[in-house]
Amino acid sequence: MRTRSELALGVLATARQMLRENLKALTLEEALEAAGGYRSVLGILKHTASWSHVYRSYAFDAEPTHLNTLDWPRGLRDTIEPTQAYLDDTVAWLEESFALWEASVGGASDEEFDELRSLHWGEQMPLFDIVVFNAAHWTYHTGELNEILAIVRGEAWTYTEEVEENHISTAGHRIRAGWMTDEHATAYESHLARRDQELHG
Repeated sequence: MRTRSELALGVLATARQMLRENLKALTLEEALEAAGGYRSVLGILKHTASWSHVYRSYAFDAEPTHLNTLDWPRGLRDTIEPTQAYLDDTVAWLEESFALWEASVGGASDEEFDELRSLHWGEQMPLFDIVVFNAAHWTYHTGELNEILAIVRGEAWTYTEEVEENHISTAGHRIRAGWMTDEHATAYESHLARRDQELHG
C-alpha cells in the first residue's frame, strides 16, 4: 500500500511531467509569444514558478516567503529580458520549485498531511489539499502554454486524438504520434483528407 507521501508525490509528478512535456523544444521566439493575448509563454512560466515557490514556502517553512521577497531570477523586475539566458533562468527557477516540492512532500509523515497549513491569502487547509491545489495550478497553466504553443506552431490535434470542430478544418495541421509508422500515418492522413473534403468541400 502506498503512503500518503507517495500518493502526494505521484500527484505532483504527473502535473510536473505534463508541464515539462510542453516545454520540450521551446524556442525563445515561442516563449515571447502571447498569440494575440496578454499572457506570453514566458510570463506564464514566471507566474507558475513564482507561485509554486510561494505555495510551498507557506505550506512548509516556519517563516514563509511571499511573492515580493522571493529569490527571483535576476531580481524582481517589471520587465523581462528577451534573451535565451533569461528564459533558461526562468525554466531553471521553475525546476527548482519542483525539486523543493519533492523534497518537502517526500519528507512529510502520513500524519502531517492532515495538518492545517497556511496559504498566502490567510486561509488554512490540510497539507494534502495544498499539494493537490498546487498540482492543479501547474496543470491549469500548462493548458495555457499548450494552447498558445499550438496556435504559434500551427498545430491541431495528434492523429487519432482529434475532436473535429466541423467549422474548422485541421487538414495539414495534425501532429503525428511518435508510435505511428510512415505507412500508418499516410493511411490515416488519407482517410482524414477525404473526411475534410466531405465536411468542408
